[in-house]
Amino acid sequence: MNFLEISKLIMNGEKIVNLPLRVCFYARVSTESDNQLNSLENQQTYYENYIKSKPNWTYVSGYIDEGISGVRVEKRWGFKKMIEDAKNHKFDLIITKEVSRFARDLEDSIHYIRLLKNVNVGIYFENQNLNTFDSNSELILNIMFNLAQDESRKLSGRVKFGHMEAIKKGHVLGSSNIIGYKKENCKLVIVPNEAKLVRKIFALYASGNYGLYKLSKVLASLGFYNKNGNYYDKDTLKRIISNPKYKGFYRGKTSEIIDYRTKKRIKISVDKQVIYKTEEDIIPPIVEEELWNKANDILKMRTKNYQNNNYFNGGLKYSFSSKMYCKDHNTNYQRSHGSKNKNRPVWCCGMYLKYRLTACITPIIAEIDLYNIMKIIIKSISLDKNKIVNDLYVLYKDLENLNQDDDLKIIEDNIKKVEDKKTLALDLVINEELTKNELKFQFKKYEKELNILRKQKEDILRERKNIKDLKENKLDILKWIKRELENNLLEDFIKKFVDEIIISKIDNNRYNIHLDIYLNLNGNIKEKIKGARHQEGPLEGEKLYINNNTYTSVENKRKGQHLNYFTYNVYIEEL
Repeated sequence: MNFLEISKLIMNGEKIVNLPLRVCFYARVSTESDNQLNSLENQQTYYENYIKSKPNWTYVSGYIDEGISGVRVEKRWGFKKMIEDAKNHKFDLIITKEVSRFARDLEDSIHYIRLLKNVNVGIYFENQNLNTFDSNSELILNIMFNLAQDESRKLSGRVKFGHMEAIKKGHVLGSSNIIGYKKENCKLVIVPNEAKLVRKIFALYASGNYGLYKLSKVLASLGFYNKNGNYYDKDTLKRIISNPKYKGFYRGKTSEIIDYRTKKRIKISVDKQVIYKTEEDIIPPIVEEELWNKANDILKMRTKNYQNNNYFNGGLKYSFSSKMYCKDHNTNYQRSHGSKNKNRPVWCCGMYLKYRLTACITPIIAEIDLYNIMKIIIKSISLDKNKIVNDLYVLYKDLENLNQDDDLKIIEDNIKKVEDKKTLALDLVINEELTKNELKFQFKKYEKELNILRKQKEDILRERKNIKDLKENKLDILKWIKRELENNLLEDFIKKFVDEIIISKIDNNRYNIHLDIYLNLNGNIKEKIKGARHQEGPLEGEKLYINNNTYTSVENKRKGQHLNYFTYNVYIEEL
């Protein structure tokens, strides 16, 4: 029988249990708890016995979904299989417990009821004693599906409210799978053996000597592997370093479901997350806050530099990575072993590596020559280390007396005045004293003024942050510079103090090389940008420290070729 024939019989008073139908059932529970799964097993047994107890019915099969939300059907595989079998005419009737078991979304429920009707399949909702063969039930079903959908919406709201209340109380939510801790009664407890790994990760990364890839290798050499016995991957290390729980801070509302029906979730930006320092009995810190901040400053800088389309900006691979630029093309110099001299690395313009001499004829420089030049520079600076340290101390004393509050207040007042002018112009249009074209012109003028003022405000705030950071770290920086200069550690010096090196030719001869070397001894981390800051020469506040020193290469790049001859200048920021 088709749907219309069955419907006519029902409308004439025939009971559905008396019709010769092939019947299946659908059952679902929304959690994977033992109680719910036990309920599911009971439902299976009940419906199988129930269907088989009706003489005119033929039992076909059952379809179940475990631990799945009823709001949408995308991940309800049992439900989807049932619909496919219905299209293939494997049964005539689906029996299910109640409306909310079938679907809680009104759009889905109407769609699937009509789809099943078109393939001659009806649905019987046992608890409500309603079936879709009965045309009188359609209005009641629509009302009930609306109520089920509204209940789902209210449930989502209650969950959100409970989530926010838990955040306010500092209850640790989410998974217990966090390295270094275990969760007990909504609090975190330190796991000593895992905490050792966490402390090692922060100590190594905060040194600035390791990128995430190199860090995973070092950890492995120290015997630290993940639970599968493999190296820690970069994403895992990044999540550990950026997690404020390790410094004893609570973090909540990192994501949010924006549609209770689709369960679509979006990430919340860090500035809108709930982050605050907790009591130690809730989240005990594993690392000091200062160490955590230092590691995250490095992580943020390297992440931003990578996003600027320059892989080497993070300084993750070699000492000179992201520091050397071709004067002709303003592109990074890159390290190459070369096909014939694999144990003698050289540095050359990225354009040359890609397109060879047709694109760039700038110098190819042996790495050993770069190291030798840096040794000479370090020796010169080491002789002046006491003067440099004293100059820095004077700089920091001057910073303590610097106050930009007055300038900031003037700018903020001017911003308010311009915004008031915009509001007034809008009022004039409403009162027909100003045309829309005139308003557009005025708004363009005001926006230009606002952009200038906002830029000035941003510059002052950034300068204040730099001053604050310098003042807070002045003693550490002084000790740091003195220690590095005294220890004469070559690679550490290059990574920490060499800002940029600009390479060019003298008299268009690629073997006669000029280097402009820019050192940053102030201790402030400079944000990298795509391309060189010093492409046009020294910036304001940078003074010439070493002028026209010369150096001759200690090796040929290739047999039979010329030696490289270097002339180099060294610039240092005025302290």
